[in-house]
Amino acid sequence: MSLRKQLILWTILLIGVSIQASPKPIKSTKSSKSKKTIQYLKVKPSEGQGVYSLLRNYKLIQDPDNVALFYEINSLKQNTSLSKNKLYKLPIEVLKYDGKSIRTSIGNKNLETAKQIEEYNLVLTKKKIRKTDYKKDGKLWVLIQINEKSNNQLANSSKIILSNSSTTQSVKSIPEDDPRKQFLVASMSTMKSKLVADYKMTDAEVNSLRERFTSLKSEGNLIKKVSAKSLNVPLFGNKYESVDIVTDELNDQVFYIVPGHGGPDPGAIAKNVDGKYTICEDEYAYDVSLRLAKNLMEKGASVYIIVEDKNDGIRDEMYLDCDKDETSMGGHEIPLSQKKRLKQGISKVNKLYSKHKKKGIAKQWMVSLHIDAQSEESRQDVFFYYQSESTISKNKALDIQNVFEEKYKICRKNECYKGTVSSRPLYVVRNSDPEPIFVELANIHNPEDQKRILYPKNRQLLADWITEGFLK
Repeated sequence: MSLRKQLILWTILLIGVSIQASPKPIKSTKSSKSKKTIQYLKVKPSEGQGVYSLLRNYKLIQDPDNVALFYEINSLKQNTSLSKNKLYKLPIEVLKYDGKSIRTSIGNKNLETAKQIEEYNLVLTKKKIRKTDYKKDGKLWVLIQINEKSNNQLANSSKIILSNSSTTQSVKSIPEDDPRKQFLVASMSTMKSKLVADYKMTDAEVNSLRERFTSLKSEGNLIKKVSAKSLNVPLFGNKYESVDIVTDELNDQVFYIVPGHGGPDPGAIAKNVDGKYTICEDEYAYDVSLRLAKNLMEKGASVYIIVEDKNDGIRDEMYLDCDKDETSMGGHEIPLSQKKRLKQGISKVNKLYSKHKKKGIAKQWMVSLHIDAQSEESRQDVFFYYQSESTISKNKALDIQNVFEEKYKICRKNECYKGTVSSRPLYVVRNSDPEPIFVELANIHNPEDQKRILYPKNRQLLADWITEGFLK
């Protein structure tokens, strides 16, 4: 065999050996990059903190994609309770800051994106959510969204929404030219409320309330005495500020109404309602709270509203603007920090409770109204939480639940009421000196549940039925 033929044979044999020794086909470089490990920011929730509360602390709640991503990256089912002893991944990627610029650090030349990332980090540092500045510890926090189509790489279209920043995307719920803005009323039922008593108070009964209502004037709710049988409450708005004291059924009771969230915290948000509206939990919880407060005043109760918005009042509109001008009772700014915000509200409640207790008033209630945020498919009826150590709190929650069950038999004859009563160690429930009742009015993301809060007549019915529960 010639030397040339021998070389050709050896080459063929070597190629064959190489082919047999090769492992499984190597994935493309593009595919390998798409499988890169993302270093998520990991945090522990505080006692009783839920997913929305946790994400809200890190300015993530405004974008619903972040909520879905949180469940995905932590392999959790929707509505799973969080454990305070467990670390959870946030949809924030921790990247190394190279000491030069944000753009070179993240590998993105877009200047606007770099500015947003910088501002996000600065805001969290200012609010002490970040302990140190990114330039000092060399770590950048970057909000991310995972795009399945690009194999879980950082999406270039990631949204960054800051609550207190010049780059905040404005939440405009209602176009100015929309004819439906004013006075859209539901036609849910022709049933009339039976809450108004058949008799008027005597002058002697009204006079017995005078001292207590007068004492409310300086407490921040802008209540003014007009006559022996009426009050003027500008907080309710021009249309509803005149309040007639109809009965004395609750004249020995004090109520502290705590609307959920407010100020810098809108609570749960639903976008694209009816295709173009954004609705916020705090606005609808506040409207029902005002209606409830007015009902209770009409029954002779002393009422404090712990969150105030002097521009809104009771609104007969379907779509309520999301704003951030609510204050704590007395005109005090509401903190952005959830812990400080809750502590601010409940400390006001407990201080007033102590004041009235010294005057011999035993029956005092803290009522906190919220709107839940579950998956869109989750239909839920109004449900209640009570303080686990208090039989009084539990029994009153059951009283109100019974009213709702009775009303549902009239309004929804073909569907049973499924609202629950249970105990839960929420901050305001645990720390309330007055007997606490915590109410979840609806699931803000469910289209059918939305009707319960969107229609002003339905909001009034919610207030009416809760009031009736306190009359039991």
